[in-house]
Amino acid sequence: MVESTARTSHPAAHSPSTTRVSRLFILLYWLADIGIFLAVMTPVSITMAIRVADLFPDHKAAYLGIILGVGSLGSMIANPVCGYLSDLTRTRWGRRRPWILSGMCLATLALWGLGVATSLLALVAFWCLAQVAINAALASLVAVIPDQVPKQQRGFVSALHSMSTTLAIMAGVVVINIVGTAHLGMFLIPALIGLACTLIFVCFFKEPLPDALPPKEHRLLDIKSAMLKFRRHPFSHSPFSLAWLNTFLLFFGSSMVGAYQVYFLTDRLGFDAVAVARGIFISTAVTGACVVMASSLTGWLSDRLDRRKPFVIGAILLFALGVLLLMLTHNYWGFLLAVTTTSLGSAIYAAVDQAMVIDVLPDQNTSAGKNMGIFNMAVMAPQVISPIVAPWFLGMGEGHNFNALFGAAMVVVLASLIPIFRMRGVR
Repeated sequence: MVESTARTSHPAAHSPSTTRVSRLFILLYWLADIGIFLAVMTPVSITMAIRVADLFPDHKAAYLGIILGVGSLGSMIANPVCGYLSDLTRTRWGRRRPWILSGMCLATLALWGLGVATSLLALVAFWCLAQVAINAALASLVAVIPDQVPKQQRGFVSALHSMSTTLAIMAGVVVINIVGTAHLGMFLIPALIGLACTLIFVCFFKEPLPDALPPKEHRLLDIKSAMLKFRRHPFSHSPFSLAWLNTFLLFFGSSMVGAYQVYFLTDRLGFDAVAVARGIFISTAVTGACVVMASSLTGWLSDRLDRRKPFVIGAILLFALGVLLLMLTHNYWGFLLAVTTTSLGSAIYAAVDQAMVIDVLPDQNTSAGKNMGIFNMAVMAPQVISPIVAPWFLGMGEGHNFNALFGAAMVVVLASLIPIFRMRGVR
């Protein structure tokens, strides 16, 4: 039952802070963010493929797709659901910290399981469990921004968040080069580092006591009320709906471009396997440098100017220009210029996009975790859909039709401008 009487009798509801958070808070938050992504992105980018190839050399591509696909679906469901459950949690240790720490503990156990599993079913089960646990931690960590970080600092903190994935992948490469790929450590060491980073943050991070938080609209285990409340999704709030659609379209176009860069190098530019590895390494290094420089500067400048829209619009146009350059190029230097341009656009966009969404987030006091989880689906869904759609464009004509693929991606990216122009209440 909805506790309407408690709502009216609780005048001192917690509201987003207007007090600036300290530099130490931001640093430890960022380390926790990188730690979580280190635990999940190292298997995605490196170690899962190695493990699958060792166990199933004749079916490695198909089995890897099954494992990662099921994990992606699990993460899409877990992120908003666990964020919602953290909204309802009331403990003297806070509502976000229990989920952050317990999620990473469970993820560490699941990643240990990946290191010892020998069957496809076990790999799917452990990876799905790891994705659910990590997204439980990540959903609660992201909700800390609307909970604690004032508007004038959200751009900078969101910019750091946008860098976390790239830095985590780079850190994962370093860790794997140290521990090797022949034993359990390739899964467990990144997970333990991530767990340590989150433990440091949750020990430092202080949350309001239950009495200072808004009253729950129903009990945590009241399933019927929970389902009814969860159905009242934030899309009835027009600015949020437009921000979600903008993010979905941009990431949809970005996924169509990013997934086929290896094939672009081999099929259009004629690279062999060794040259492809070297070319992707260089482009990844360039991408990382662009993300670090552009994101940090853009987030800081967005806070200083109190503007989000101009940066988002400029980023979308810059990304579309990079896709156009990719369509026109027939050599590696042109490819590198195009990748640099799209990376700058992505970095600028990512630095401001999350801050813009938090600015228009409905029910920040009571449903920040759930609503940020629903927003995160706009980032994750394209990673599931684009591998289904992209081959259709790539196969047009005689096949290997990169211009059709990139042209479709550019149209989708430019379409993401429409929700921004229609959005009201955001500068």
